[in-house]
Amino acid sequence: MRLINVRTLEFEEFYGDRIPKYAILSHTWEEGEVTFQDWQDRKAASRKAGYVKIKGACRRAHRDGLDYVWVDTNCIDKSSSAELTEAINSMFAWYRDSVVCYAYLADVPPSTGRETYDDLFNHMRKSRWFTRGWTLQELLAPSRVVFFASDWSRLGERSSKFANEIAKITGIDTRYLVKETPLASVCIATKMYWLSQRVTTRVEDIAYCCNGPCACLGYL
Repeated sequence: MRLINVRTLEFEEFYGDRIPKYAILSHTWEEGEVTFQDWQDRKAASRKAGYVKIKGACRRAHRDGLDYVWVDTNCIDKSSSAELTEAINSMFAWYRDSVVCYAYLADVPPSTGRETYDDLFNHMRKSRWFTRGWTLQELLAPSRVVFFASDWSRLGERSSKFANEIAKITGIDTRYLVKETPLASVCIATKMYWLSQRVTTRVEDIAYCCNGPCACLGYL
C-alpha cells in the first residue's frame, strides 16, 4: 500500500502487517486532480487545483497524530492496469482499515458562524459527495468518518447526531451508519437500492463500486 508521509509529503510503500495507522480521504473528483505522475514534480503538482485538497488531508492527519494518509488521486499509479485493478479490489478494505476517513465536501461553503443546524444540513444535502457511486463504500466501510467543508472546517461525524440527517440524505438506516448492525446482514436488494441512488462518471464504474457494497457483488 502506497501512503503519503504527512511530514515529508513523500510516498512510502508498505506490505502485509507492516502497514502503519493511516487516515484516508474521501472526496469527489474535480478538474485539476493531482496524479501519481504529477506528484513526482512537487512544484508542478502544487499548481494544480487538487494539490490543496491533498495538503489539507495531510495537515488534518498530522493534527490527529497520524503520520500517513492515503488519497486515491495520487497514491495509485493509474498508468499500470495491474496496480489499478489491485486498488479497485482493495478499496473497501483500505477504507475499512483506516483509523479515520476524512469526507471532504468541496461544494459545502465555509461556516460564517451564523448558520443554524438546518442551514448546515441544507448545504450538506446538496453536496455531490452524497450522489457519487464511489463514496457509498467510503461512507460505510470506515470505522470513523468525519465531514469537512471546503475550507477544511469540521462539520461533524457520521456516528454522532449527524447519523439521523445522513440517513435522510442517503436513505441508509442509522443502524448501519453507527455500526449497530453489521453491513453483512443487509440484503442484496437493499444494497442495490443504495447504489441506484448514485451515479458515476462512467457507466461501468457502478459495477466496480459493487466490489465493496454488494459483496459478490462485494464485501459489505
